[in-house]
Amino acid sequence: MLNRRNFLKTGLLAAAFPVCPAVADTDELPHWPQPNLKAVFPDIIKIDSVELLQTQGELMLVVRANGQMGVTQCNDRMQHLVSLLKGLVLPHFVGKDARNLPQLVDNAYRLNSNYKYAGMPLWNCIGSVEIAVWDLLGRTAQKPVYEFLGKPIRTDYPVYISDFNREGDPEKIANQLLEKLQATGAKGVKIKVGGRMVNTPENAAQTRKYIPLLRKILGNDATIYADANGSYTPREGIEAGIMLENNGVAIFEEPCNFEDEEGMKKVTKALAKIVLAGGEQDSSLFRFRRLAQDKVYDLLQPDMYYNGGILRALQVAEIAKKYGAVGIAPHTPKADPLIAPFWQVAALIPNLYGLQEFVYNPNEKKPAWHTEIKVTDGKVQIPKRMGLGVEYDESVWKTAEKIL
Repeated sequence: MLNRRNFLKTGLLAAAFPVCPAVADTDELPHWPQPNLKAVFPDIIKIDSVELLQTQGELMLVVRANGQMGVTQCNDRMQHLVSLLKGLVLPHFVGKDARNLPQLVDNAYRLNSNYKYAGMPLWNCIGSVEIAVWDLLGRTAQKPVYEFLGKPIRTDYPVYISDFNREGDPEKIANQLLEKLQATGAKGVKIKVGGRMVNTPENAAQTRKYIPLLRKILGNDATIYADANGSYTPREGIEAGIMLENNGVAIFEEPCNFEDEEGMKKVTKALAKIVLAGGEQDSSLFRFRRLAQDKVYDLLQPDMYYNGGILRALQVAEIAKKYGAVGIAPHTPKADPLIAPFWQVAALIPNLYGLQEFVYNPNEKKPAWHTEIKVTDGKVQIPKRMGLGVEYDESVWKTAEKIL
C-alpha cells in the first residue's frame, strides 16, 4: 500500500511541455503555456453562431465559423442554465475571432459584471462553449485539439469501472463489478459509500458490510476507490477512512461536504495511507490553489465542464504541481461525447494520477449516432482524430430541435 505522506515527499514529475522561465515565487496563479492560435491560423475565424440543439435525447452545443462546425455534448446541468447561457455567455463569443479563445473565456467571466454569477452555473456555460470552439479549431486545422496545447506524452490511459449503487445486496453488486472487470480488463473500481450528503444508520451499515466483502470478491490485486459524495461529518469521515484503509482502498473522494474545508483537512490529516480527493464541485482557480496549498485534498478533481473547460483544467494541473498535490484526476464519469475534452487534457499533463473513470454498462444499447467510446484491455485509447476526437452521423443535425 502506498503511504500517502511518503508519496507527497517525493514530489511530482517535471512538466513534459516547456513552461515560462523561472521567476521569483509569488502568489500569482500558475498557468499552462498559452497557445499562439494566430500563428496557426493567419486569417480571422469569426464565430458566426453558437446554437443549443436537442437531438437523440441530448443537448448539443454547436459553434459555426467559416463553413466549419464544432460540437460538444452538454452535461445534464445545462437544461437548467439556458437563460444564463443565452443572456450572459453567448454575447461574448458570437461575432468574435475564435483565435482569441483564451481572452474570450476571460471576457465571458469578467465583463458586464458576469463574475457576480461566478460558480458552476456560469463556468459550465462558458466551458461548454470553450470546448465546442476547440472542436471547431481542431476541425478547421484537421488536427487533434491537444496538438494546439502542448506535446502529447501519452496515447492511452488505464481506467476503473464506476458503480453508483448505494443500496441493494452487497454481494450481488460486488459480483457484478467482478464481471465488469473481467469483461473490460480494467484493474479497478470506484464505489459509493455513505448515503450522498447524508449518512443514515442504514447507509453506515451497508458500507461496513460492503467494503470487506468487495475486497474479498475482487481480490487483493484490484484497485478500489471510494466516493462518499460529502456524506460524512469529519468524525465519521475519519472512521470510514480507517475502515477503507484497512481494506486497501486507495482513494477516498469527498468524505465531507465539499464546502467544509476545515472538516476535510481534519480527515486528510488523520489518514496516513489513503489519498484524499475532491474538487468536482469547484470552479474557482483560487479555491483550487487553497485546496492544494492547505492540504485540504491530496488529489484535485476538476470537472471538465463545471470548472470552465480545457484551458482551466490544464491550469488546475499546474496548480496541483506547484502546490504539492499528488496530481489531478479530472471528473468525467461518462462513456459518451462528454469524455472528449478529458482526452485532450489526459494526452498532455504529466501529473494525471491513478486510474481514470469509465462507465461500463454492457446491457445498454450502444448509440449509433457518434463514435463508439470503449475500453479495451483496461485502457481507453486517446483518439488521433481531428478536433475533440468524436465524429457524428451528419443526419442527426437535420432533425435536431433548436433550443437557442
